[in-house]
Amino acid sequence: MNNLDSDLPTPVILTELEKGVIEEIKEHGGENIDRCIQCGKCAGSCPVALAGFLWFNKRFIHALTLGIKEEILDIPSPWACVSCNKCTEICPRDVKPFEVVFALRRVLVEELAMPTLTMEGLRTLYEYGHAVYQTTYPETRKKVGLPEKPPTTLAYPEALEELRALLRETKLGEIGLIPME
Repeated sequence: MNNLDSDLPTPVILTELEKGVIEEIKEHGGENIDRCIQCGKCAGSCPVALAGFLWFNKRFIHALTLGIKEEILDIPSPWACVSCNKCTEICPRDVKPFEVVFALRRVLVEELAMPTLTMEGLRTLYEYGHAVYQTTYPETRKKVGLPEKPPTTLAYPEALEELRALLRETKLGEIGLIPME
């Protein structure tokens, strides 16, 4: 062995279980996860990383490609993603980090590893068409001269019913995580 060989990092050999994590992410929408070279461009544009969360797109992708899953089940920052999609636009390898984070969210839903506020957000999304909604909003809107209902699913019952039908067709409906009547 020459000196050049001794300077090379030791290759990581994944077990079948660890490879399963990558396949699970791919099956849930993160098809390009194994294209990541950890360049960090996604992290440089990520509002979650810039806000100081310790876990953000690049770290999740790194952990998942190493087969680490159990350790990240209780980390709330996948739910902090604001869906800006900047990470996908800047990625030079077409990893689509946004889709990997959302694939991770789908896995977390199946594992029932979601923060309480996420459950509340899903419930109000189904009920009102908004993940964040308070029953005092109509009165507040009326006080400032706005219609009681914003021009969203709240004002269009057929749109709200369409949203509910879509949600019933998702994994959320299958799992029965929130009441969907």
